[in-house]
Amino acid sequence: MEVEKLSDRQQRLESFLEPVKAAHQLEDDIRKYGLEAADLYFEDIDSDWLETWGDDDDDQGYSK
Repeated sequence: MEVEKLSDRQQRLESFLEPVKAAHQLEDDIRKYGLEAADLYFEDIDSDWLETWGDDDDDQGYSK
């Protein structure tokens, strides 16, 4: 029982720390690369995504 409890706590801690580590990595990349860090995290950043924003709102899965 004690091992199971520790395992559950360890698992919850690890799942909590995962996004924290990702946020730290993003911070480090922004410090290192500046605005160019966006290229590391977003595909097709130079496309017309802003002009076409909302065009797919009629697709299923979006709630209004």
